[in-house]
Amino acid sequence: MPAVFGVMCFIAMIWSAVKYQFVYRAVIDTLPPQFQENSRYAFPVYALSPSTPLPMQAEYMQSLWGACAALLCASLAFFSAHNVPFGAFCLIGCLWGVIYAFKSQKTYRENCNRAENQFTGEQ
Repeated sequence: MPAVFGVMCFIAMIWSAVKYQFVYRAVIDTLPPQFQENSRYAFPVYALSPSTPLPMQAEYMQSLWGACAALLCASLAFFSAHNVPFGAFCLIGCLWGVIYAFKSQKTYRENCNRAENQFTGEQ
């Protein structure tokens, strides 16, 4: 059973990393040159800013949820292999990721609502 969870973790991790890099490169290319080199740490702010297109924000959210799924699978793999310390460490990381993803989801929903209100002409 640990191997199954390990494979699921690997697949979720690769999928999440590919999505993240796709959004990272698209968002960084839209920034002015002076911000492109030091944007690594501010990328989550740029990714969920209202000026970022909503499909890119959706891709970013998918990468966050994919990372949470990967950490959960890693945790389950360690627990099923009777390695409680690493399982607990991955589970704590998963919980932290879920909290961060929920906060980011709230920002994403606000951006969606803002775009919908602008489209319909309501303020």
